This record gives sequence, structure tokens and C-alpha cells, in this order.
Amino acid sequence: MNELPLVAELGDDQLSPYKRYLKMFVGQNSFNSFLRYELLTSLLGPLPGAAGYFLRGKLYRFLLKKTGKGTVFGKNVVLRCPGRISLGQKVMIDDGVVLDAKGASSSIETGDSILIGRNSVMSCGDSTIRMGNFLSIGAYCTINSRSLIDIGSYVQIGTGVQLMAGSHSYDDPDTPTILQKRVSKGITVEDNVWLGNASIILDGVRIGRNSIVGVGAAVTKDVPPYTIVLGNPARVIQKRK
Repeated sequence: MNELPLVAELGDDQLSPYKRYLKMFVGQNSFNSFLRYELLTSLLGPLPGAAGYFLRGKLYRFLLKKTGKGTVFGKNVVLRCPGRISLGQKVMIDDGVVLDAKGASSSIETGDSILIGRNSVMSCGDSTIRMGNFLSIGAYCTINSRSLIDIGSYVQIGTGVQLMAGSHSYDDPDTPTILQKRVSKGITVEDNVWLGNASIILDGVRIGRNSIVGVGAAVTKDVPPYTIVLGNPARVIQKRK
């Protein structure tokens, strides 16, 4: 996938600050959508305690594309372009999580029974993040998609893990890389995988089912099923089957 970075698009002088805000946060152009977004996120976002959990669980469904039964939102959760976000049943989103579906063709889609840990970030740019059922995502994780990140079911993602499905072109040495095109092949994490704390999964990688990525590993190429990998760059240290 090739695209100009959003920073270049938002720097267009033709866009007013109001239009930029709609594009970056609300995801819709109508004033009613803007007003609903502002009222619900401003009033309910910082509300503490059980009342905050209850009211956000009941009323954030009017912002999101889909919200399943039993899904709850912690305090100060950031929703960007929430009309492109679909959450399954019994999804627990902890305090300070960012769900960012900016870009006209973006979407974040989850299955059921998922925990997204405190201060984790899931961000799209005209792309998709898709998850199956029964996931645990630790605190301070970054899942950044510029094409597709596809995560299966029964996946455990440790604290501080990064999935980075995208990079910059750097063909022109005289142009800043931030202004050159984005490239992305996507990332796939199959079922029953465990990604250890602070591991990094780079663009174009497939993690095979029933595999384990060790703490701090930097995965630059595909991991076969039933495999344990460790190191920087990650290498196979054991077969599980």
C-alpha cells in the first residue's frame, strides 16, 4: 500500500481548523455528529468510578459503528473516528487506551472477550486492524497499521509489544522521509500465539499458530507454526511440536 502521510494532508491550507478536527477525530462532516462526539467524550470520558464505566458502556454505542453486549470503557479512552470502530461482546478497554480509525477507508474490528490494557494504542491510516476472540493485550502496546493487521483468537500480547505494519519509502535522499510515500505489506498473527513483553513485530511478518515470541525479540521474518523465537533479530530456539 502506498500513501502520503496524514501530516501532509492535514497541512493543506484549504482545510479550516474545524474541518481538520472533523477529519482527525470525529470522522463525519455533519455538525450533529460533531456535537454528539463532543458532548459524550467531554462529559463521560473523564468520569471516574462505576458511574463512568456504566454510562460510557451505555452511551458510547451512539458513537461507535458497533458495540457488543457487556463491553465497557475505562476513563479517558480516546476514540478517533469512532464510526469506523466495531467492538464485540465483553470487550474491556482500560484507562487511557487510544482507538484511532482515522482515514476514510479505515476500520478497527474486534471479536468477543478481549482485554485491551491501559494506555495501549491501536492506530490506522486508511487501513484495518482486525482481531478474533479471547485476546489479552497488555499495557502500553502499540498496534499501528498502514494496510492490515490481522490477529487471530486466543492470542496473548504482553506489555509494551509493538506491531508496526508500515514504513516509509526513502528512495529520494533529498526529500524528508516523513514526506515520502508510506509502504506496508501487513502483519498476520495466527491463533494461540504468545507475544512476550517488549517484543517488536515488523511489517510483512506472519506469526504461525501456537508459536511464542520471547521477551524483547525483534521479529523481521515469518515465524513457522509451533515455534519459539528469541533475540534481535529473532531466531528459532525451539520447536514446540
